[in-house]
Amino acid sequence: MLATGPRGLADSDPVALGEQVLAGWDAFLDVVTAPTTDLSRPSRLPGWTGRDVCVHLGAHDGTSPMAGILASARAGDLADLGSPDAGNEAKVRAHRGLSDDEVVAGVVRARDAVEDFLEGPDLERHGRTPVGSTVGPLPVLSLVHAATYELAVHGMDLAPCGAPPPSSLLVDRGLASLVDVTGALASKAGVHFVLTASTPGSGWRFTSTEDGWATEPTPGGAFTGVGVRGTAAELLDASAGRVSVPGLLMSRRMVVQELPQWMRLAPLVAEVPGLPGGAALRGAISGLGKVGGLLGRLRR
Repeated sequence: MLATGPRGLADSDPVALGEQVLAGWDAFLDVVTAPTTDLSRPSRLPGWTGRDVCVHLGAHDGTSPMAGILASARAGDLADLGSPDAGNEAKVRAHRGLSDDEVVAGVVRARDAVEDFLEGPDLERHGRTPVGSTVGPLPVLSLVHAATYELAVHGMDLAPCGAPPPSSLLVDRGLASLVDVTGALASKAGVHFVLTASTPGSGWRFTSTEDGWATEPTPGGAFTGVGVRGTAAELLDASAGRVSVPGLLMSRRMVVQELPQWMRLAPLVAEVPGLPGGAALRGAISGLGKVGGLLGRLRR
């Protein structure tokens, strides 16, 4: 059951948080529709073109991920979700015949469904309502915001398609999502923990207890306590299994602080359903990496 105390970013001003989420969707669409982006080319995901990546994120056949989340909220469905990998593959196969314009339109529909929620009465009714996810019950707003992680990582996945890098706003919100959901996992396990993810210009921190978790922005650069430092893009890529973590650590492009304390996170995700094979990080940062993999599986 979701904690009764603070609920991370779901406790933020919903209007301001919603603006950031929609700005993230718009930033992803800027990447997809850039003049240099060729969606027919292979992406960083093995076997997936840029078009496939966008199909995966879009709304098709009269439904959307947002509709599924709201249906769960209205029904009080807190059941943990298994891995949707098979469903994602089926969705991509079923829509491989779409044109680029149709694929982009699907992403726009998914974005607009989120906007409808944020501007309608369901925001007040269900914004903090818990719903089931692959990491246990989370507030609706947490899941809505968690999409920015997937948008940021998939935006970078389009680089081989000639796409420009995602905006700093989208990458920062993706990092915020990663930290926020890690805090939810720590709270669910009853772990008292403070963790910071810091970049040269900004950062995010969660503080968890058995009663809930708080997520807040932090200044960039050096900090004290448990955490990790690096660029936001590389931290996201590391969490998603897109880059070699040992290489980042050896080159000091990623720095982990208070290594032994990191190991307290690893057991929290050991039995979480839907964990992607091979995407988890090694050693002391494995906990953050596994949560990153799971974030890509939160959407229905």
